[in-house]
Amino acid sequence: MKTSNLSLDQAPPEDIPFRYLITGPAFGILAGFILALYGDNMFITTWSLDTVALTHTITLGWLTLIMIGAFYQMVPVLVGGHVPWMKLSRMIYHLLVVGILSLVTGLLTWYVPLTALAVILLATGLTGFIVQLTVALFKVKANKPVVYAMRISVICLFLTMVAGVLMVGLLFDWWYFPIDRAGLKYMHITTGLLGWVCLLIFGVSFHVIPMFYLTKAFSDRIAYLVIALVTVSIAALSCAVLMQLTGWWLIGAGTPALVGILLFTGTTVRLLWQRQRKMVDTTLRFWKLGLSSLIPAVFLLPVNLFRYDETFGYLFGIVFLLGFAVAISNGMLYKIVPFLVWLHRFSSLVGRIKTPSMKDIIGVLPARVQFYLFNLSLLTIFVSVLFDLDIAMRTGGLFWAISSSLLLFQLIKGVRLQPPEVPATVSQDDFAAMFANLKPPPENMPLEQSGPSA
Repeated sequence: MKTSNLSLDQAPPEDIPFRYLITGPAFGILAGFILALYGDNMFITTWSLDTVALTHTITLGWLTLIMIGAFYQMVPVLVGGHVPWMKLSRMIYHLLVVGILSLVTGLLTWYVPLTALAVILLATGLTGFIVQLTVALFKVKANKPVVYAMRISVICLFLTMVAGVLMVGLLFDWWYFPIDRAGLKYMHITTGLLGWVCLLIFGVSFHVIPMFYLTKAFSDRIAYLVIALVTVSIAALSCAVLMQLTGWWLIGAGTPALVGILLFTGTTVRLLWQRQRKMVDTTLRFWKLGLSSLIPAVFLLPVNLFRYDETFGYLFGIVFLLGFAVAISNGMLYKIVPFLVWLHRFSSLVGRIKTPSMKDIIGVLPARVQFYLFNLSLLTIFVSVLFDLDIAMRTGGLFWAISSSLLLFQLIKGVRLQPPEVPATVSQDDFAAMFANLKPPPENMPLEQSGPSA
């Protein structure tokens, strides 16, 4: 694995990214159990608070927590940015976790005070994170596509948060806002999925694909073009929503993003096909699943614009969120967590003891089993929505909870791995200090007593 152009000495304390990365799969377990408990009641209408609760268990609980953990690790190491107030990251973690749990519980139970508490906690935690990363990213001098993708994604996260807070306020009549809930909803989805999720995954992949899978470098020209096309569509779709345009106008506004997604997917597939190391592991399988799900997802969404029911909208959400975003983040956990364990605990011991490989930190067979369970859950949930099968939907939720549990167990097992105690060794400086403190024998001491036997 190549680690060139990484500022490893700037890595944050290991507990900061670990707590975010490991908590994500825990919310995957929760999402699976919610789906198993509620079944097809989750897919009556996208305006249902139950559906909103399930969606945000995935988008906030799984995706956002994992992406924030990756940000805290990658901004200092990958782009050389200094994240200010790093100790604040631990407080932000607690605000977000309690806020997400409060939001999901408040929406499922219709308990308004709990939902209000969730809005306060989430807005505070996300604002703290956004300020940290905005300062870090806009001070970076590096002219890299990943830097621009991260900057735009953080801006989109802020817009997503503002639109979400305004929507909740309008739902419970906390305030008046000139844009209605439908307009805010589509802006929330556009900036959240296309800006925060897509652009961040695209930007990070420009660097980690060549590093982890030994492929050729991602062309900067193509990378900048992908970022530009997606950004144009984010702005165009937001304007179209504000102008209350529908149908073909929305399709036209989203066309640049479609071109950018096709360009990114085609380039990434070509690089992976031409990689130096032909061995296929679980992380690569998740990447293939994610890339193969992205294209169908972007074609499912336009179909939904011309239908009265919301079936294709649900199918888009399943394929995009689970098949693309969750699958890729799931696969990257199998790379990032072992790498961090090795970096923080074993890199300084190379040459002194036998250090484990990344495969030793997280087992190969359990990861493969988890991949197949994930595929089974994705297929079962997709079919259950397509044919309105309640029992299949509940079963798919259980499969996903089991898959997430296996992933969480593997990650915790890897994080708990500690290096053995290394026998103390005496360095050359220690020897020099020892000889400097030695005193010569007295001049009247017989020679036979001044030797080693004395």
